[in-house]
Amino acid sequence: MKLSRGGIGIMAMIMIILLASIFIVGGIFPKPSTTDPNAEKFTVITGIPLDSHNTLQLKTIKFNSCASTAAVDFLVDRSGSMRFGSKLDNVKGALKVFADNFPNEGIIAMQTFSDFPSADVPFDYFRNVKSQFINAVYSIYADGGTSTKDAFTFTKSKLDNAMPKFPNQKFSLIFISDGVPETLATNIALCPGGNPDPTYCTYSPTTPGACRCFDTNQDPTQVADEIKKSGVRIFTIGFIHDEDLKFQNDLTELMKRVASSPNDFYQAPINNQLTDILQQISVKICN
Repeated sequence: MKLSRGGIGIMAMIMIILLASIFIVGGIFPKPSTTDPNAEKFTVITGIPLDSHNTLQLKTIKFNSCASTAAVDFLVDRSGSMRFGSKLDNVKGALKVFADNFPNEGIIAMQTFSDFPSADVPFDYFRNVKSQFINAVYSIYADGGTSTKDAFTFTKSKLDNAMPKFPNQKFSLIFISDGVPETLATNIALCPGGNPDPTYCTYSPTTPGACRCFDTNQDPTQVADEIKKSGVRIFTIGFIHDEDLKFQNDLTELMKRVASSPNDFYQAPINNQLTDILQQISVKICN
């Protein structure tokens, strides 16, 4: 049958539309897509290192979500054994990074201890004590024994005074220590003639003829329980150094008892790991 001129025009237009459609979809035989059309659409962000708990580095953490409610108290061991390795340098560096990220509206304080505790930074808004906090961190000097129970009793009194002054704050205590409670009196009593009691003592790595012993009278567990009952969440960080391996199990168990939960206890056996641990704690404080 012979087509009219109008019919030919219509057929030509249809062919043009068909060819254009084939071109748009990728040809007569388009390559199959490798993307699942039902898959969730998201943007992959790379280049941010993650720690073992899959959380961001501390330098990316902000306290915006809890700036008006965060109240953080540090209790830091400055006994002589903190000189071993790079423990004290790690503590100072990590606390400096923490301070760089802490909100001006947050409450902060710090106590340190060896034979005796000291109040290095009083409870106050961070904007009022920031320079004092940084100076106190850099001034920490390691020397003396580890009177841990006395330190917790001292810190409890500071917390008891601070909580009524800042009733809207959520208080947390971060306890950092490298060893079990140790005092000169116990070291002498349990190491007569330089022969250490094998249950509680080991030879001193730095002083010939001397010992290091676990002073059970300085176990802070009872005082820590009282602090937790008052509503303060306790995080504990235990350093382990080769010189302390004799007391590794004792220190681990003590730190677990003191912490508010097993997940609030951390070990920092690796250089610079303390910064990552404080980052994880920061997330928990804001959550």
